[in-house]
Amino acid sequence: MSEGEFEIIDKYFANIGWRSDEVQLGPGDDCALLKVSQGNQLCVSTDTLLSGVHLPVGVAGDIAAHRALAANLSDLSAMGARPLGFLIALTLPEADSQWLELFSQTISRLSHQYRIPLVGGNLSRGPLSVTMTIMGTVPEGSALTRSGARVGDAVYTTGYTGDAAAGLRIVTQGREGHEQLARAYCHPMPAIETGQSLRGIASACIDISDGLLPDLDHILQASGVGAIIELDRLSISSALRAFANTGDLLEFVLAGGDDYQLCFCAPPDRQTSILDLSRRTGTLVTRIGNIVTDRGLWLLHPDGHKTLAESRGYRHF
Repeated sequence: MSEGEFEIIDKYFANIGWRSDEVQLGPGDDCALLKVSQGNQLCVSTDTLLSGVHLPVGVAGDIAAHRALAANLSDLSAMGARPLGFLIALTLPEADSQWLELFSQTISRLSHQYRIPLVGGNLSRGPLSVTMTIMGTVPEGSALTRSGARVGDAVYTTGYTGDAAAGLRIVTQGREGHEQLARAYCHPMPAIETGQSLRGIASACIDISDGLLPDLDHILQASGVGAIIELDRLSISSALRAFANTGDLLEFVLAGGDDYQLCFCAPPDRQTSILDLSRRTGTLVTRIGNIVTDRGLWLLHPDGHKTLAESRGYRHF
């Protein structure tokens, strides 16, 4: 006899992950009860990952878990938030014990790593779908948003851009080798500590989930400004340069998505603070351009000429 909904929840999800005193009532009741301390604001976000859309068909449980939780944690990092708790709504075609074991073990490990407890969720039968809702807190008035970029600010990215998009191609085509790129797609590492450290430094911030150009364009639209990106300053890994031909390289870096790194803006007088932050957190931070008055997203080529970028990237519809 196959396991039912409540047996699966009890076996794989009831007692996993980080424990927190802020969770006053966790899984097992109709709602979770979380304590938010005075002077803090609650940040809430949700993401759905679907098989064949955001996840490769036949994806292993550990990869599905890692990508789903990393995607949601990355939203918190973009706001400068501290993780508080998360919920999982999991739809499965069948109760595969090996898949569930990998999924729940990965969730538990990441829960401990990022000190964020699982506080509830839902389980149902159907095509594979992983929806997570995540919560975090920020001191009141300190949340990073997309609307604060000002003319004269520098534009920065964290980590390498484009690795995950190349990793997706490697994984879906079943290629051997290129471990760094495959890992960037399968096991992204959200910049939680960096995001929190950017409070009071960054003027605007977003996570790079749909591609550098379209995500930066969200900042420009919200802030009413333009930007010039210097192509010879982009943060490109040696692994990506070795994998991609010239034509694919910029496509991966500018529009690939799935990096779950940060793109942020900051005034020129914050440069020393950003360098200190980079050293303290061990995060690669690269200045790639500047915020300008003229609307639009401009690319400055190594030979000095400028072109207006197409804000392309992943689109759901």
